[in-house]
Amino acid sequence: MNDFLARMELSSRTRLAAAKGVSSLESRRRAAELVPTAGLPSGFLLFAEVKPVSPAEGTLGKDGFPDLVRAYESGGASAISVLTEPTEFGGSLQLLEDLAAVTSLPVMRKDFVVDPYQVWEARSHGASGILAIVRMLEPEVLAEVARTAREAEMFLLVEAFDRADINALSALDLSDDHLFVGVNSRDLNTLEVRHEAHEELASLLPEECVAIAESGIHTPEQVRSLTEIGYRGVLIGTSLMRSEDPAFALAALVSAGSA
Repeated sequence: MNDFLARMELSSRTRLAAAKGVSSLESRRRAAELVPTAGLPSGFLLFAEVKPVSPAEGTLGKDGFPDLVRAYESGGASAISVLTEPTEFGGSLQLLEDLAAVTSLPVMRKDFVVDPYQVWEARSHGASGILAIVRMLEPEVLAEVARTAREAEMFLLVEAFDRADINALSALDLSDDHLFVGVNSRDLNTLEVRHEAHEELASLLPEECVAIAESGIHTPEQVRSLTEIGYRGVLIGTSLMRSEDPAFALAALVSAGSA
């Protein structure tokens, strides 16, 4: 694990310890079960992201996020991805909860998950799904996070960056319809995007998985090319957040993916 992920793991474990000090797993689970979840639609999937800060791009926004989410919804997004990591991405669980309250779309917690407790924590704040980075978790913990997500009636997006990550997916049942595989083309050492990574890794993915392309996606042409090599959806953040008309931009991307 590189220095960036090591810092993110430390941040996550520090927040996890604080959360457990306030609310036990059982009490968190009881609270979470009172919060309804929403499933993802069928067909092409577009996860539209809200992140106040990008480590690679800087500050993307400080407010106006509810209006942005409404624009994403009107543009045809399948789900909203919300960063909850505070130190590098400026997110929070409160932001997740606030945005889940203004949309009927499923909302996904995107963070550096290290423990199944964080699945119930996410649901208790309004999430219908959660992201987990494969290389941050031992195989048995990854499998437990997946089991917990299913128990919580949430979808799980597991994020892979290279061949080793894809090999580690053997710990999971990829035919499970609540499980999706995200392929991220960003190099975590340099934070630069390697566009060719999506094509390189697509051929390594198990046939039964539903693959979502992540990072560096800006245009309908890119989306169309990704669907042609087998991706069933995309996750897009920075380009939509910087768009002057995110609803229009998103609608064009959805149209390209659904053609």
